Amino acid sequence: MAVAAQTTVASLMRKTLDRQAAVARMKISFKKNQIEQVLHTYVRDGNSGPYNELMKILKDNQLNDSNFRVLFEDCLSCVVLLGREMKTFVEVICSIDWVDRDEDLVELYSRFLLSLATAHTYHSMRIIGALVKLFRADGENWEDTPAPELVSRWSNIHTIIAQIVAVMPMTSELLMQTVTDQFPYYKAGCFPNRAYIHNLIWMSKYLPSLLEQIMATIVSKMVDIDTNIVDRDKQQSQELMFDMELDEKDEVTETLDYCMLEMLKWLEDERDKVLTIMCNVFERVLLPTHGIRHVQFLLLYTISINQQCADRVFTNLWIVAAGLHGLGPGALATRRTAASHLAGLLARCVRVPNSRLIFYLKKMAEWCHSYITATQESTVFDNTKVHGAFHAICHAIFYLVAFKNHHLFMNKESLNFVESLNLPRLVTCNLNPLRTCPPQVTRAFSSVTRSHQVAYCQAIIEKNTRLSLHSAVQKYDEWFPYDPYMLPVSGKIIWPLCMEYKNMFKDGDDETQYNSLKRKLEAEDDDYLMPSPSQKLASSLTSCISPGFKTSESIYM
Repeated sequence: MAVAAQTTVASLMRKTLDRQAAVARMKISFKKNQIEQVLHTYVRDGNSGPYNELMKILKDNQLNDSNFRVLFEDCLSCVVLLGREMKTFVEVICSIDWVDRDEDLVELYSRFLLSLATAHTYHSMRIIGALVKLFRADGENWEDTPAPELVSRWSNIHTIIAQIVAVMPMTSELLMQTVTDQFPYYKAGCFPNRAYIHNLIWMSKYLPSLLEQIMATIVSKMVDIDTNIVDRDKQQSQELMFDMELDEKDEVTETLDYCMLEMLKWLEDERDKVLTIMCNVFERVLLPTHGIRHVQFLLLYTISINQQCADRVFTNLWIVAAGLHGLGPGALATRRTAASHLAGLLARCVRVPNSRLIFYLKKMAEWCHSYITATQESTVFDNTKVHGAFHAICHAIFYLVAFKNHHLFMNKESLNFVESLNLPRLVTCNLNPLRTCPPQVTRAFSSVTRSHQVAYCQAIIEKNTRLSLHSAVQKYDEWFPYDPYMLPVSGKIIWPLCMEYKNMFKDGDDETQYNSLKRKLEAEDDDYLMPSPSQKLASSLTSCISPGFKTSESIYM
């Protein structure tokens, strides 16, 4: 009852304010040339009285169509007067509501802004800032396509931006600076962030020279959202250990979900035009980033629909991971991340052929054996900073052998290939890569290789366990960049492209990730489903295993 009463009061207050604004608009009546005369007397004669009165009217009142027309016709005729000292006036008239007016008034406003920008270039930043700000307005989220009235409003804004950049190409730099500076805060909500990204994508279509900068800006901001989700989940997991209840709607995750949807639609619609750019952005923005859960799936989608992009991505990831790029020892973190991406994409992407898996497994094994041979005289074995790249590539091999066991042990020919990798030498070498390998990968790899009698790891595992009791060992973060994708809306596009881990000791095929999560979604009443922090924590505590590997008692044998 109290909530209903508050709603009624708020509604009455809004109606009262709207009525007062309507009355004020009716009382204000600009006459033709009146605004021009006020500006003339202020700029040339220093008469500030009428000018201050005009400024107060423009700030405090909404203009009807008649007054709007007089104002901008007069401003257009005396645009030469709006010099640097008139910046306050320019800011005010740029903030006047115009975007939903009749077509002829929008066209009049457009001509004025274009004239102002070309006559006084120092106002360009204010003009562009006012236009871009309109993309951040609040509204209601949409499902498939934005509402027609939204599209019409945005179209008016884009028309002016396109005209300004066409006449003044140098303003494209100001535009990109403004776009980056005004990107909504990640907690601003789903609609402002999604609408902003939607409009940046729109912008890239008529300003193709900015396409890569626009995509890099969007992906960078989405990485920020993803990082904050990861940090928040870690904090909530710690709070849940103290029985703190967390039952609030996950708006940040919903925001990232719909932003991912906009990006996936862009990649699908534009295809070859933007897929190569996505590869560039991955190498610049995503590859140096560690620990995120979702945004990197844009790359998985890219290589799934374009063979050339897949070849380029795998080649470049291997070059970085193997240290063939010439970045030197300072690039260790990036080399480890590249190895993780390479293994994850080879394992997870449904559309990666087995021939590519075999090709890179062979390359990895040859590189590791060469590394072992080259370091046989070394006395530094425990230093993961020195041998970090070797450990990372070994972990990639272990991960792939465990994850792709159904493909690698399907017949005698494939078994012979695995034996040719000489896995026992990797396991038993003095560099001891199993010591820093994530436990879930170690267990799965050990079970698979023991079952097929290609390598025996148990003695090494037990030795490493004893050593860990007496010394602190630096372990890599247990991060698998392409573990199951958990965003439900964009997931409907991603899930069919992802392969799920199949436990070789389990009878029958596992249910596909897509069907499993889809079934869970349909079983819920809520429109937006995400696993609660308590569910995530319970899962991790009971299995002590990454989502990439399903639990099985046999894995722990």
